Amino acid sequence: MLLATLPAVLELTGPNTRLLFFVNLLTVIAVSTFACTVIVVLFRRSDQRRLEEQRLAAIGIVTARILHQIKNPLQSLILQAELIEQFDGEDARELRRESSAAVVGEAHRLAMMLNELSVWASGARRNLARVPTELHLLIEELVRRERREAERRGVDLELTRLDRVVASVDAYFLRQAVENLLRNSLEAMHGQEDARLRVELERLGSVAAVRVIDNGPGIAAERLREVLEPFVSTKSSGMGLGLPISKDIVEGHGGEFRVESKPGAGTTFTLLLPIDKHAAARSAAIRPGGTP
Repeated sequence: MLLATLPAVLELTGPNTRLLFFVNLLTVIAVSTFACTVIVVLFRRSDQRRLEEQRLAAIGIVTARILHQIKNPLQSLILQAELIEQFDGEDARELRRESSAAVVGEAHRLAMMLNELSVWASGARRNLARVPTELHLLIEELVRRERREAERRGVDLELTRLDRVVASVDAYFLRQAVENLLRNSLEAMHGQEDARLRVELERLGSVAAVRVIDNGPGIAAERLREVLEPFVSTKSSGMGLGLPISKDIVEGHGGEFRVESKPGAGTTFTLLLPIDKHAAARSAAIRPGGTP
């Protein structure tokens, strides 16, 4: 409405007033534009500062969590080493053996933490070297390796289904993904009566399904999404990287990572991995003995 009446107003005021009006109008526009630009810049800087503060806070939290988790095994290593120095004579042989075993165990635990950190920091999905791999042999080997640890924790570990499947995967990283799930379940059920852990490999058309099924304490529905985030764990020990790494590895293969759980009813992890045509043809050619 104002712009529509401007020509009539200008006709009444004369050329000098009209020029002055336009100068003032341009000045107002220029000042308004400058003010808006300043406001936008200030908002952007404010957002950048807030994002930087959030980033630094996140780094601080992660660093504190890492230091806390590494400090515990280091303190245990130092304590056990000091005890070994104090043991002397034949009577202390058994004590030395127990302390030496504890040192080795803590060293392995520390190495596993550092390995998880390395895999997480490097981003597994960016470093995959996929080749046709006999998944049934990989899964069978993993279960065999973890059986002793399962027995030590009082868990009945069993391979209940093993279809013969060949898929193009990075065997190193996929082994890491499944191993993380097995250890997660074993730790969750430690000391539990009638603890059972089942592993399955099933071929579903063009997809290979790896399932790790336990009857442990389970995970509440509101925490299912949280446990897949880095540095979040339902256990008192551990860095909370095992599940996120497994998820990252599976998705890096173009697959899908699923978790189904209910408090008191256990947890089922499912890894769905695509089988390409060449791998599928090789899988179909495998004889019952496991060789082409």
